[in-house]
Amino acid sequence: MTELRAPRRRLLRWIGWFGVINAGLFALVAQRYLWLYHFPGDGIGIVYAVLTFVGHLTLLAVVPMFIVLLPFVIVLRARRLVMALGVVIAACGLSLLFLDTNVFAEHRFHLGALTASLFEVSTWVFSGILLVIFLAFEAMLAGIVWQNFALADGPRRGRILAVVLLGCWFASQAIHIWGDAVGHTPVTQFTRFMPLYYPIHAKRDLARLGWVDPEMARRQRMLRGSLEAADGQLNYPLKPLKCTAANDDLPNIIIILIDALRPDAIDPKLTPTLATFRADAMYFNQQYSGGNSSRMGLFSMFYGLPSTYWQAFYDLQRAPVLMDEIKARPYDVGLFSAVGFGSPTLIDRTAFAGWPDLTEKRHDMAVTDRNKIITTDWLRWLEQRTHDRPFFGLVYYDPPMKDVALEPGEPLPMDDRFTHNEKARTLWRQYRLAIRMLDSEVQVVLNSLRERNLLDDTIVIVTSDHGYEFDDNGIGHYGHASNFSTVQLRATLMMHWPGKSAGAIDYRTTHHDLPVTLLQEVFGCENPPSDYSVGRNLFSGQSWDWMMAGSYTSHAIVEPGRVIVSHPGGFVEVLGSDYRPVQDKTLNVQLIQDSLEAQRRYLK
Repeated sequence: MTELRAPRRRLLRWIGWFGVINAGLFALVAQRYLWLYHFPGDGIGIVYAVLTFVGHLTLLAVVPMFIVLLPFVIVLRARRLVMALGVVIAACGLSLLFLDTNVFAEHRFHLGALTASLFEVSTWVFSGILLVIFLAFEAMLAGIVWQNFALADGPRRGRILAVVLLGCWFASQAIHIWGDAVGHTPVTQFTRFMPLYYPIHAKRDLARLGWVDPEMARRQRMLRGSLEAADGQLNYPLKPLKCTAANDDLPNIIIILIDALRPDAIDPKLTPTLATFRADAMYFNQQYSGGNSSRMGLFSMFYGLPSTYWQAFYDLQRAPVLMDEIKARPYDVGLFSAVGFGSPTLIDRTAFAGWPDLTEKRHDMAVTDRNKIITTDWLRWLEQRTHDRPFFGLVYYDPPMKDVALEPGEPLPMDDRFTHNEKARTLWRQYRLAIRMLDSEVQVVLNSLRERNLLDDTIVIVTSDHGYEFDDNGIGHYGHASNFSTVQLRATLMMHWPGKSAGAIDYRTTHHDLPVTLLQEVFGCENPPSDYSVGRNLFSGQSWDWMMAGSYTSHAIVEPGRVIVSHPGGFVEVLGSDYRPVQDKTLNVQLIQDSLEAQRRYLK
């Protein structure tokens, strides 16, 4: 069959076989990922890696072809056009994969627009030559496949092969769903090695169906441990920490964390407790979170690392060196969270990986009740703790915005703000009512310290994980995790620190600085911050010139007046302070190099 308008059945057969053969070529090129991967000594982990490698590369090779070519097959049945487009798609995919393996080998992350912006002219010339070679090879291969597979009439082995390859993909996803739910590190640690790989997560669904017991899974994770696996993937810290503070001199530390607390929402009439605390504390006027979501904001707060490391630390369940140091010291530790320690923050597998007694949130309770319960839990724990030892506490509140009344009701402070539309005005009222309710809970916690005369020996940190937006930028965004503008990244940070003077600090600081500050000022750690963090000491007097911030799937380089946003798949936006595209999209090569170095520093 050589006519230009070929039967659809033969064209579809050609696409299928051409895609599968290219999947084999993709696998040959992608072997380099496997050379870099530290295979676990676990049978399930090895099987998962093999199934994922086969299934995902088949997906990358076959699915784009069917998506692009299927309309031409259905409508035109133009053999030459279909084959020509298939050749271009395959050659481009093979070229990009080849480049990605080289980028990953050098930087330990995958190809993106920011990485490509650093390519020298010689790299682009080489890429062009490579593409021409692949185009010629794929054109020859396309003809061979047409003659030997599309035109051939014989046993339908192709269908069997398709079922096997599809089965590999489904089996790998099933294993990942289970491995992620129970925290099986030999399975989850493979994720970052595959380009454009986003495996399925279903922890809450499995728990709701009763197929996985979250508490039993957490205990099994603790028994298995994860540091041995992490040693094969992470170079964190770069050098063991040398911390010289004597145990007898250690202060108590408590972090009172209020989700999404905007600094400008603290008002003497709305939040008298927080306002009074701010007046007597160090207050950081330009504190920024390392994320616009709770997950990434907390990651920056405890690790002092860019969000691009989150997946590796989550997969390997590697706790931050800050918590390692606290665990190594004679601290009583009390952790209480109205948000929970699992989804969405997943700090049970990151910040507090390996810590016992992490009580999950009560899903059957209203958010208001959960906040009140953790205050009660804190008071009970504080009374029962070992009183001759210092303590580290986390009390994590969740604003109960959905629990508060929607009707206008009583006037509130700052009613004149966010009146540009009804949605913003309603959310702003709910937000203030929720924050006011939490202010009274914070008062109970602070009073518990005063009544026991603990404030003189306690560092009290009141902070938030990120900001919150009420369409401040006029682009229709509300809440958080939707952009990297100032209002979603600006966080609250107030600290009562015995021996340090109260007052406002006006230079730009970030959550990345918090672990460095505690490790240096409390534990006397002598290592340079670069051994374990991208931050610096909060008291250094230095403003950041740029910082990294992340969301669930994207991340950004944030400058004082500009944001460079990198989306999944490598798409990049350059936005101004108003979060709108700027005319000058020139990228600072040194800035990009510095940011990429920060993102690869702690990966092997």
